[in-house]
Amino acid sequence: MDYTRIAKLHSKVFSAPRDSPEREQAYSALSEADRAAVFDYDMGIRSGRIKAVNINEQEENGNMTYEQFKQKSDSGERGTLRELSKFAKESPELYQQYRERYHREQDEQTRLHNRRLTENTFKNKPFSVR
Repeated sequence: MDYTRIAKLHSKVFSAPRDSPEREQAYSALSEADRAAVFDYDMGIRSGRIKAVNINEQEENGNMTYEQFKQKSDSGERGTLRELSKFAKESPELYQQYRERYHREQDEQTRLHNRRLTENTFKNKPFSVR
């Protein structure tokens, strides 16, 4: 069974709120076999028989997910730079997207950290000291 396709259908159906017309419409748009597969997938996830497939970032051809990219970029282990460069050679567009997203997140974290530092520095001090 192709769990990535079923997981996409499952997320499409179950992303709408419970008992909403959007969920009913998405569910009714599926074929009978897909409905059975989505129901079986949902019951399998709830019972623990099936591990949830991460379909948000993962490509179907086996590329690295963004979380894996982030983990490898943050780690200082040997060989991770080689793995990242191999990933960059195999899929340069996806690597570029991940790299830009990673740098944006790092810049945002730096901005938040600096903001917290300056807010705590000038808290409860007279204006003339600022």
